[in-house]
Amino acid sequence: MGTPKITIKDVAQKAGVSIASVSRFFNNPSLLKESSRRKIERIIKEVNYQPFIYARRLAGGKLGVFSLVIPGYEGLFYSYYAMEIIRSVAVSMAAKGVDLQLHVFWNKDSLKTSLVDGIIFSDVLGNESQMERIAKEGLPFVVMNKKLDAENVNYVAINNFKGSYDATEFLLNHGHKKIAHLAGNLHVQCAAERLDGYKNALQKNGIPVKDTYIKVTNFSRKEARERLGELFSGSEPPTAILCCSDEVAGEVITFAEENKITIPKDLSVIGFDDNPNYHWGSLALTTVRQPLSAMCAAAVDILDEAVKNKNAVVKKIVLDTELVMRDTVSFH
Repeated sequence: MGTPKITIKDVAQKAGVSIASVSRFFNNPSLLKESSRRKIERIIKEVNYQPFIYARRLAGGKLGVFSLVIPGYEGLFYSYYAMEIIRSVAVSMAAKGVDLQLHVFWNKDSLKTSLVDGIIFSDVLGNESQMERIAKEGLPFVVMNKKLDAENVNYVAINNFKGSYDATEFLLNHGHKKIAHLAGNLHVQCAAERLDGYKNALQKNGIPVKDTYIKVTNFSRKEARERLGELFSGSEPPTAILCCSDEVAGEVITFAEENKITIPKDLSVIGFDDNPNYHWGSLALTTVRQPLSAMCAAAVDILDEAVKNKNAVVKKIVLDTELVMRDTVSFH
């Protein structure tokens, strides 16, 4: 007869802990006391308990799997930004022979770190404690689309401030002074930076910042429609609008058509993203192009290096945007 297979129950009994504690050791070790983690690890090695995944870890091997974590929100899977992030990360991982595990964070930290070699956070919004847990467990990770002050955190972000500044100045150089901004969710770093860039460009060019021209849409077309009603019900409607995204800019164009406002003659519009859906039609959208593919490729490169080399240098990268001039801005 062969040697009886060691079970998780045997490990728990020998370590003097519960089965749940052994399970936590594999999935969420930061939830255990250090003394318990050490006892469980010692017993695992002593009795050679090797679930397939952990066996490779003990042998110093790699799983060949990276996780992409995306904070969940309504409309996630209809978002150009989210879909482009998933696509670009998947392509970059495939080029390195790494599989993608997609994890959507819905207000609960259920990510099993034992299943992956490292993690890319598409942003950190509402899941800060999840990132802190990953850091405590020592698993390599990279944050995209957000700059973080912590010295030991890798990130690849986009210069949203300059992108918004350049777009606003472009409108100013085209003779516009009544420039509105349809902002995103200001709890999101990129949206706050775009608002700051807009304000800074106005101030540097001697144009007062008017709160009545700043409307928060939370990146929602529905809220954009409501805020547009407010903008154009006033006595001095804007002659130009800088939008937080191309989708919001698309809602501006629809609103203008319905209200007999001619773009760009009566109203100039600039988006943010460079969504291909707005390249075509009777009006191709002037926009701020985000280097999303380059951001994702850089994040995958950094994570791959960190997984292979525990002493890899921490990298903090900020990529520039590009103003793409098309049909929706005219001289005023």
